[in-house]
Parts: sequence; structure tokens; C-alpha cells
Amino acid sequence: MGGVFSKKSKTPPLPAVSQQDQAILQLKTQRDKMKQFIKRKEKCMERERQLAKQLIADGRKDRALLLLKKKRVQENAIENTLKQLDAVERMVTDLEFADIQQQVVEKLREGNEALKKMNSLFDIDEIEKIMEETREGAEYQEEISSLISGQLSSSDVESCEEELAALLAAEKGEEKEITLPEAPTGEIQGPARVEEKPVAQKEKKEKVAVMA
Repeated sequence: MGGVFSKKSKTPPLPAVSQQDQAILQLKTQRDKMKQFIKRKEKCMERERQLAKQLIADGRKDRALLLLKKKRVQENAIENTLKQLDAVERMVTDLEFADIQQQVVEKLREGNEALKKMNSLFDIDEIEKIMEETREGAEYQEEISSLISGQLSSSDVESCEEELAALLAAEKGEEKEITLPEAPTGEIQGPARVEEKPVAQKEKKEKVAVMA
């Protein structure tokens, strides 16, 4: 039991990182650093601007002008950084798009190879032979059907169709239900009684017949 639980599940190996992936990762890292640099400079410029206003209020214009000059230098640095950041972002986009194109081309190549293998499994001559045999078989079947139909009447054909339906029903285990007449619900009456004529009347008729 302990040996079973002590086994570690095997993790699938990680895919190899290509040079293109490494380049994209480095560019994204540099892009993030440039964005952080711009944010720090903007905060510093805002502090220096507020400080320059305070110096002007205190009458220290020379000190305020120096801070504004420093602020302007930082603004120029931010503008240059933004240009570089734009170039980096375009390069990242181009590399990612190129990577997608490469994957698409690779999939198309794999699909083309698979299609070639599938086509190699089919021989044109063999396909034509199969189609010809199928066509000949259909024509032969049609010829037999026409010959048989010419020798049978419509009643014979109906009888054959009924027999076929019975065989199919028997094969599926379906038996036709036999419909029986419904039992009478009223009182059963006996046979009608024949009324006997009187003997005297019978003898009278016999005498008339003899005299005639």
C-alpha cells in the first residue's frame, strides 16, 4: 500500500522555449520597465512644479527657474522614452503576429502532408474499377427485375409483396393479431319449434288429394 501512494505522478514535459519567445519576453520586460520609469518621472515633475510655485511665492525666483529647467529636462526624457516605448510595443506586436503566422503555416503544412498521405491510399484505376463493377451490378439487377416483372401479373406482384411483408414481420418477431368475432352479450335462444298441425286437418287434405 505504501509503495502505491509513494509513487509520484509523472508531469508532462514543458515545451521548449524558442528564441522568438525569449525575444518577446525580453521586450515585454523592457516595456514594463519603461512604463514604470515614465510614472516615476511624472510624479517627480509634479513635485518639482509644486515646489517651484512655493519658491515663487517666497520670492526665490532663481531657485524656481532652476527647478523648472530640471522639470523640462525630465519632460524631454519622458518624450524620448515614449517614442522608444512605442517602438518596443510595435516590435512585440510584430513578433507575436509573426509567431501566429508561423503556427498557421506549420498547421497548413501538416494538413497538406496528411492530405497527400490520404490521396496516396487511393488508386484512380482501382476507384474506377469499383465504380464500373457497381454500375454493372445495378444494371444487372435492373435487367432481372424487368424480366421478372414482364412474366408476372399485377396480382402476382401484390401476392409477392404481401409474402415479403409477412417474412419481414416474422423475422422481427411480430405476429399479426388474429381478430375473433365478439361474443354475444344477450340471452341465447334455442332453435325455433315447428308447430304441428292437427291430425284431422291433415287427413282431410290427404282425402282431397286422392279424390282429385
